[in-house]
Amino acid sequence: MIPIATLLPVVSNQQKILGLIPSFIENSDEQSLALLSYLSQINFFESLSPLLFFVPFDNPLSLPLDFEKRDYLKYVVLCFRESNCESKESQQFLKHLHQSGARLMMDEFNSKSQLLWPDTRGIAANCGAGVPSHVQPWILSLQHSQHLAKNLSTIQSFEQAQNAGFSFFSGDFAFSPSNQARSADPSARSRLLKLLGLVSKDADAKELESLFKQDPSLSYMLFKLVSSAAFAQTVTVNSFVQAINLLGRRQLQRWLQLLLYARQSGQGTSLNPLMLRAAYRASMMEAMCREQGGDRDAQDAAFMVGMFSLLDLLFACPLWEIVKPLSLSDEVRNALIEKNGSLGECLRLVEASDRLISTEHAATMNICELSLESYYNHLIHAYAWVNQVCQDM
Repeated sequence: MIPIATLLPVVSNQQKILGLIPSFIENSDEQSLALLSYLSQINFFESLSPLLFFVPFDNPLSLPLDFEKRDYLKYVVLCFRESNCESKESQQFLKHLHQSGARLMMDEFNSKSQLLWPDTRGIAANCGAGVPSHVQPWILSLQHSQHLAKNLSTIQSFEQAQNAGFSFFSGDFAFSPSNQARSADPSARSRLLKLLGLVSKDADAKELESLFKQDPSLSYMLFKLVSSAAFAQTVTVNSFVQAINLLGRRQLQRWLQLLLYARQSGQGTSLNPLMLRAAYRASMMEAMCREQGGDRDAQDAAFMVGMFSLLDLLFACPLWEIVKPLSLSDEVRNALIEKNGSLGECLRLVEASDRLISTEHAATMNICELSLESYYNHLIHAYAWVNQVCQDM
């Protein structure tokens, strides 16, 4: 039986996606093994390479003896509960896995004066209440290894984990209030919203060009995008109009939607944490709409609902006020503001699918008439696009 799981993103200190963590209603080693087996059958790992898959396991001895022969092992980080790694048999099997090339982490790490497993390299720690005091010294002594900070709930907790030396970060910190909205350039936001309005109305390229010329940073990002490997352009771009036409109106509209998040970062070379989540929502919504038989316009509307669903957090402003200047259909507006209609129902599911799973998750899938097989295929589509966005931005 295929287990139901949500997939939580794991990011770098630059807020680029590095991997995923499954979340189950009831964690068990049987569920983790079953999910790995199913995802392998649908080419999940190859489709999302080089993303890593951090899999929780309670006991090393629950794994099959030939586990190191599984093809997907190179994509997986095995996160074993440290308290169950003390027996001689467990440590022998851990050593066997390590020598076979498996990536291992001691999860719920609680070693004090000495390591419970002497060959520990990677640490996974619950940092929901901050970095545990006993973890910091071990990160310093294991500084040539990579460690995972889990359950980060605020930007401040993310920064604390970053300063402590963690390499991987997971949690809902992207959704926490921050000062980004207050520090953002209101004129830049206004130009982006105006550009989105013009693109949606199929305005003339010359009209779009005049707005791009008012913003050097926006102009630079436009030319950078059309020159990226994703578009594989072989011609030299000499004008704004040429860049706009090469990109195409549909791609331009989606890129501008992303920029609403990217431009607000204020974090140097780091991406805004909300951008990854918005990109995921947009792509997941689009995939669900496509399966339901939606045409190209319907898919664009679904994509927009997902992308705009976090603008209230981004700008610390009511969503209805932000989307007011945009010429949105009633269906899109109702999905965003009231979560009504089929788009609103899909948005409820998508909002929950990259966070800790809830008991209502299966019921929400049924409301959206979404099979488990389709659900995982849509997750592949969404995270593949997020991975591409992180590479291009």
